Amino acid sequence: MNVKFSFLSSSCIASLLFIIPLLCVTDIALAQTTQLNTPQLQGMDNFRDLAGIDTAYSTSHNGVMRPGVFYRSNAITPVGNDLSVMEKLNIGTVIDLRTDAEIATTPDTLSPNTSYYHVDIIGNQNSVVTLNYGSLNKDQINSMMQQTERNFVTDPYARSGFGNELKILANADSAALFHCTAGKDRTGWTAAVLQSLAGVDKQDIESNYLQTNKYTASRINATVAKLPTSMQESYRTIMSVDQSWLEAGLDQVAQTYGTMDNYLKQGLGLDQATIYVLRGKMVRYLTLPGQENFKGNAASGANLLNALQGTALSGAYTNYNYYLQSAIDQGSLNGLEMRVGGQVYADAASYLLRQPSKMNDMLMPLTTGREMKKGETAFWMQGLSNYLSTDARKGFNSSNEYTGGTVFGLTHRFNQKLSVNGGVGYNYGNVNSNGGRVTTNSGFVTLGGNYAFRGLDNSGAWIRAQANIGYVNYQSERQLGNGFGTTNGNTSGAYYSGRTMAGWLFKAQSFTIDPSVGIQVTSLHLGRVREKGSELALNMSKYDKIQPSLVANMDINFDPLHSGQWSFMPGVTLGYERILNNASVNQYGTIYGVGVRQYSAFNSPNIYKAGARLTAKRGQWSFNISADYYGAGLNSHGVNGMLGTTLNF
Repeated sequence: MNVKFSFLSSSCIASLLFIIPLLCVTDIALAQTTQLNTPQLQGMDNFRDLAGIDTAYSTSHNGVMRPGVFYRSNAITPVGNDLSVMEKLNIGTVIDLRTDAEIATTPDTLSPNTSYYHVDIIGNQNSVVTLNYGSLNKDQINSMMQQTERNFVTDPYARSGFGNELKILANADSAALFHCTAGKDRTGWTAAVLQSLAGVDKQDIESNYLQTNKYTASRINATVAKLPTSMQESYRTIMSVDQSWLEAGLDQVAQTYGTMDNYLKQGLGLDQATIYVLRGKMVRYLTLPGQENFKGNAASGANLLNALQGTALSGAYTNYNYYLQSAIDQGSLNGLEMRVGGQVYADAASYLLRQPSKMNDMLMPLTTGREMKKGETAFWMQGLSNYLSTDARKGFNSSNEYTGGTVFGLTHRFNQKLSVNGGVGYNYGNVNSNGGRVTTNSGFVTLGGNYAFRGLDNSGAWIRAQANIGYVNYQSERQLGNGFGTTNGNTSGAYYSGRTMAGWLFKAQSFTIDPSVGIQVTSLHLGRVREKGSELALNMSKYDKIQPSLVANMDINFDPLHSGQWSFMPGVTLGYERILNNASVNQYGTIYGVGVRQYSAFNSPNIYKAGARLTAKRGQWSFNISADYYGAGLNSHGVNGMLGTTLNF
């Protein structure tokens, strides 16, 4: 018996038979146990969902088969409303595995918009009528069918056909159906290969294979009853399936290729991407590698990567699908869970909310109006630079912030008790977090005033108010890695900030102590960011937040030390700031409609400051330099540096 003859004997007998109803699985919501409710068709009795029978099969790596992706059947001979039911199942691709002769005898009846593919598995060299099944006994038929399944693995013509079939299934943009004449041998082997590729347990694969006997029992019984007794056993055997047939094919895979993966690649000519597309179409993984152990932003990122299985990125020739399937095989998300959500956006918002307070701290020594004459004006210019690093913690990336800027302004002393100030400035900011970077360019205006009840230079109580208004131009870049490239985005925004302080100046013989307390309020508004450049580009929502904080400072200034025409005045500053609402800033974004929320690395409400400064004065000119330590909690540490000059006139 040659190979072609064996294939024909396994599949073509159904052309002599009539077709009756079957069960079909509808697409329902996926859960750990997915119930499959099957509408009954009238024209095909071996039509069913590849995902399972009553419930969707579980797969390796904690996956579950997706309903409504691939269907298997015998020849498409619909009766009644069968076609409308198939349309509701979104079946838009049909692959016919029969020979030309079989198709000529019973052509498919399809809806007009169906994409039809003919992929002959066994060739057209023989006719079903040349085989007399009545002359074969049960053992002979079983032996023949076992060889048929083995030939599916070894015959080049069959392997080419099965390979083409799987490639068509991978490229289908809707639910797809594959079938032969009886829907049991060529179709059954296809189903077993796909389920094996998906990671379905071998016992479930074999059980699914044997369901043909249940689905077609009524037709088989009716047909066999019309035959002579001597032929009944042979025809019942060939019209059914036997577990030994499938086992023979699977054994041949092991003998010839070692593994099913090698059969798919070496035997059927599939590349890894196509295998991953097929698996992505068929399987939804309930958890991803390590997901149950992730915390914080990492957990949110992993949840996002998991949820993207429900989008067009999954089960297609996309970077996401290849990455995810590879991660499943490797047992690791390779750190993408820490980058995909865009923590850097939350870090940048946190940074921008804290900058006005730093600016007010910097401006305070320049704008008090002390040691100025009545009616005198001081022009000042100040350059600043600061750096803050926040350590990583479980589930959160570390973050680094850098600022450089310049401020120009005037302070005018009206009288003994009152001074006012105003200025304009520019800040450049850079926030980095695990491959993500946000750069900001900010221009701002500041206005304020000081009033001392006993005089600006005298011991006693004083009050101060300062307001800042700024515009922010904002660019982002995130290097995602894992084949996803780099995203880029931009937006603009504004901030409004105000601080009121009350203090008491104590003047001693050789130094002054100037404690103060107050409240700082900053309101930040950022527009939406629409990233480009990657499948995992985020659409970030606009951001609005008002952040109030309590501020306490202690300035200690020592009397000047004189050297020639120069005088030098040292001083130290201690400060504390308490953020009154949640210090951990969060930002929300979406990818393909799936949301993710990320929190800033900076999360401490307690901010500490300590620094020293030196002012050198000669005539109407003075020069100042200062350096401060800036820390928050146990994880955030940084320094501020300032250098400036003042001209009184």
